[in-house]
Amino acid sequence: MQQGKQPGSGGKTPSRRQKKRDKGRAEPIVAYNSKIKLGVLAAPCVVVAISSFSAAVMGIDMLGGGTMLHLAGAGIGGLTAFTLLQMAFDQKPVLIIDDEGIHCRRPDVGLIPWHAVVGLGTSKATLLRRVLMVAVDDDELEEQAARHMRRRVGMFAAFSPQAAKFEGQMKGWPSIHVPISYFDISVKQLELQLAEKVRFHGKKD
Repeated sequence: MQQGKQPGSGGKTPSRRQKKRDKGRAEPIVAYNSKIKLGVLAAPCVVVAISSFSAAVMGIDMLGGGTMLHLAGAGIGGLTAFTLLQMAFDQKPVLIIDDEGIHCRRPDVGLIPWHAVVGLGTSKATLLRRVLMVAVDDDELEEQAARHMRRRVGMFAAFSPQAAKFEGQMKGWPSIHVPISYFDISVKQLELQLAEKVRFHGKKD
């Protein structure tokens, strides 16, 4: 193993500014989907798909709608289970928060640089359970994130009073909502790590 130079051996010692810069760089927050959480959600979908398909094949009318309804139930259950399991076994991180900004894959917004971030918050939501809300200056976004903002549906706040309150506090700045309930880290742990990260970056004026 190569050793560093000792004092007095001619090597340069780090400057005070370099030490301060190194100290100010925090470890990135990296979040993956949880196999356990998504597996629990997928399990009943698998049961519905198998039982509905079996009933359709054997001619058993469990749902009172005939064979086609059972086949439809099997298809919906199977597709939902496949989607959840695909998310569970995704090897790539879903969210990375580092010194560049917030890198997000679901929704697929790419990089939200820190200079575009107006505010941050978490909220309970009826359909998505828990979300990370990122208020942004859309004029400062990267192209991928800007395309997402142009396509987004602005009805989210109607399903969550906390989200509506957050957007009201942001005084008209649009926001991106990232589902965080199914990460391999808890929501509380993510909030603590995020609070520590924000200390290094502050807020946009």
